[in-house]
Amino acid sequence: MFPSEASSDRGLDEEMSAIERLPTGAFVAMSALPIVDSDWSIAFDRLLEDRAARRTFTEHARRLSPERLELAELLLGDPEEFRRRLLAFLRRFRGKVFEPEWRRVLPMLREEADRRRRELRRDGLAVIARVTATAKEAHHPHRVVFDKLYPAKARLVDDPCVLLPSAHAGPHVTIKHAHGFPIAIQYAVKPTQETPFDAVDRRVRALSDPSRVRICRAILRGRHTTVDLAHYIGMAEPQVSRHLRRLREAGLVRASREGRMVFYELDAEALKRIGLDFYDALWR
Repeated sequence: MFPSEASSDRGLDEEMSAIERLPTGAFVAMSALPIVDSDWSIAFDRLLEDRAARRTFTEHARRLSPERLELAELLLGDPEEFRRRLLAFLRRFRGKVFEPEWRRVLPMLREEADRRRRELRRDGLAVIARVTATAKEAHHPHRVVFDKLYPAKARLVDDPCVLLPSAHAGPHVTIKHAHGFPIAIQYAVKPTQETPFDAVDRRVRALSDPSRVRICRAILRGRHTTVDLAHYIGMAEPQVSRHLRRLREAGLVRASREGRMVFYELDAEALKRIGLDFYDALWR
C-alpha cells in the first residue's frame, strides 16, 4: 500500500513510524489507491479538497463491493482514525505472525538481495526485467515492460527504483509508484513459471480451429509425421503442415527429427496449463 524508501536497513517499527509521519493528504492518496484497484482516472492527490474526485472515488468503491465502500467512506470521513486502525492492526500482526516468520525468511531474503546488488552493478537496468518471466527489456528508448492489466509509466530519471524480494509474493509482480517516492517492485524470491499473456492468447487462438484440435487429439496419443496425420485425419498434407506450424508457434507442439523423418508430438503440460495460465494472466 505504502511506498518504500530507498533503504534496506529499516525494520517494521521504522516502517510504521514512516506511515505515522506521512502528511494526511499523502496518506489518504496511498490508502485510496488499492481500495479501487489502482484506477488512475481518479485524482487521488486531491481527494481531501476536490468533491468531484471524492464522488468518483466513492462511486467506484461502491461498484466494487460494500466492504470497499465502507473502507472508502471511513478513509474520507476520518483519515486519522483510518490510520490509527491500520497501525493497530500492523502492530498486532507483527507480534503474532510477522516476527517469527521474518526470522525464518530473513537469510533467504538477504542472499537474494546480495545477488541482485551484484547483478545491478554488473548489468544495470536489465536486472529489473529478470524478476519475472512476464517482463521484457526493450530499447529505443531503453525500458522494461511488465505484463500488467493497468497501464502506467514510471521514469527512473525521476525517481529511484527499489527491488523488494518476498518469500510470499506471487505468482505476480506488484509495482507501486507514488510521486516523490521510489518505484517499488515486489517479486517472489523463487518465482513461479509465469506465461506472458501474448503466449496464452496465441495458444487459445491456435485451438479455436476444429482441425487443429483434431491434430492435437491424434498426437497426444503418440508421435506422428505429417504424412501419417494427413492419412489419419483425412486432410491434405499442406493443410496439416500449416496447422502444425501454427501449433508449434503457439508452443503446443514439439518436433523431433529421426533421419529423414520429422515426428510431431503434443506438449501435454503446456496444454494442461492453458486454463491456469489464462486465469493468472487475467489477474496481472
